[in-house]
Amino acid sequence: MKSYQVCWDGPVYRTSGIGIASREYALALHRKGVNVKIMTARGARFNSTLRRLALKPLARDRKKVLVFHGTPNSLPMIKARKQFKYILLNTVWETTKIPKQWFPQINRFDAVCVPSVQNKRAMKRSGVKKPVFIVPHGVNTLAYTPSNKKLYLGLPKGTFVFVSVFTFQHRKNPETLLKAYWQEFTSRDKVALVIKTSGFGKDTGAVIKARIQAYKKKLGYGRNAAPVRIITGTTGSRMIKGMYTAANAFVLPSRGEGVGLPYLESLSSGVPVIATRWGGHMDFLNARNSFLVGYRLAPPARSMNRSISFNFRSLFAQQGQLWAEPSLASLKKQMRFAYEHPALCRAKGIQGRRDMRRWTWSRAASSMRVAIENTLRTKRG
Repeated sequence: MKSYQVCWDGPVYRTSGIGIASREYALALHRKGVNVKIMTARGARFNSTLRRLALKPLARDRKKVLVFHGTPNSLPMIKARKQFKYILLNTVWETTKIPKQWFPQINRFDAVCVPSVQNKRAMKRSGVKKPVFIVPHGVNTLAYTPSNKKLYLGLPKGTFVFVSVFTFQHRKNPETLLKAYWQEFTSRDKVALVIKTSGFGKDTGAVIKARIQAYKKKLGYGRNAAPVRIITGTTGSRMIKGMYTAANAFVLPSRGEGVGLPYLESLSSGVPVIATRWGGHMDFLNARNSFLVGYRLAPPARSMNRSISFNFRSLFAQQGQLWAEPSLASLKKQMRFAYEHPALCRAKGIQGRRDMRRWTWSRAASSMRVAIENTLRTKRG
């Protein structure tokens, strides 16, 4: 079925996780032979293909399918319906129940695409009536590879390096990560935790570092605490790739993930993952490639008052929402076990690299094409 054009409306020029996913979806569909038109050329960069797709005109002789990559309530639906008969939503969520402000708009789309089993369950249990398709994310295994040059960290030879990459927000759970690390390790251990993070609004790098230092002081840790290195601000992709390969293990005890791109990137780089045993990432994490942390489901609002990072309370503190609260004891146990078994870390990393060879953007595009063409077949007239 090639009688359609996909009009992709998403943040394809952002450097964030959603930006990476948006442009990779669009480019992968294009490589599959799908007629793709990116709906904005504003800020077009990254590569010439994206720019060509942005400058391409709307097709006159094809059915036009709008794929909106974002939150459902941010699309002006009345205006969109005047131009497009077929409209699909591509979105993601991190708790057991989607926000109430997504209704009734989400049921005005013709179909909803989400990246994981957990997301599909959340959509259906929340009251989404339209078809929900699982369209997984992917990872570029040529870009994220064990052969990438390790980032120089200036650490003593033989140091076991934990790396974590996340935005500085409550959902990512920096409090439990730091607390577990400082409780389990001291300066006598040959270990380091390297965190790459960025904040929101007024949360500059200096603010984030100050909050972490204040939290450390509150917990009562001083000179004998195991070292933590914080990297903030804008960094190039080469630096991020080098951080992964410099690590013995990637650790992120997130409370909720729709997917978790850093997990995919770490495994593709041949580095095992320490992660909460709940969320969208459980579609590809398992005991063979990861160290999984126990948890209990709890209302997100319950731990927000103890947060040192931005909490998005209006989205994540609604009635009926649940997500994972990782076990501090389990996280400490898994981090210690990884530290004491570097050979096992290497073996899990090798397995993770093998596993990621099938988690391609080409596979993601195939799933997206199935969702689009199924919608075209079912919505006739």
